[in-house]
Amino acid sequence: MSIRTCLACLVLVSACATNGGDQVSPEQACNSMASALCERIYACYTPEELAAASYPASEAACETMLEASEGCTAETEQNACTGNAKYDSSEAAKCSDQITGLTCSQIRDPLFDEQTDAPACALVCAIET
Repeated sequence: MSIRTCLACLVLVSACATNGGDQVSPEQACNSMASALCERIYACYTPEELAAASYPASEAACETMLEASEGCTAETEQNACTGNAKYDSSEAAKCSDQITGLTCSQIRDPLFDEQTDAPACALVCAIET
């Protein structure tokens, strides 16, 4: 996976973050996922690779950039999941934990898919049956 593609991971994950329980709020989930993803990116890529991909100079700046681009401060129960999907706060917490646990080989894999490698991310917004 290219380093730029990894940014798209957060887009897919945070688009589903709202709060249906009291474990992780939508904003907390979005911020946590940004933090986890930036930590993995900065641990797995060299400074030269990060610079070539136009990443900020620091992990903290990456977090700020992702949180802003994903609108984490505006994430609410009403706007995070689409359609009939409902937020699962425990899956949101697991998603961040699973992102944190990803290996560099997973992050750097050209076919990286956060919903496969961190399966809880695919369950954050789910249609209740």
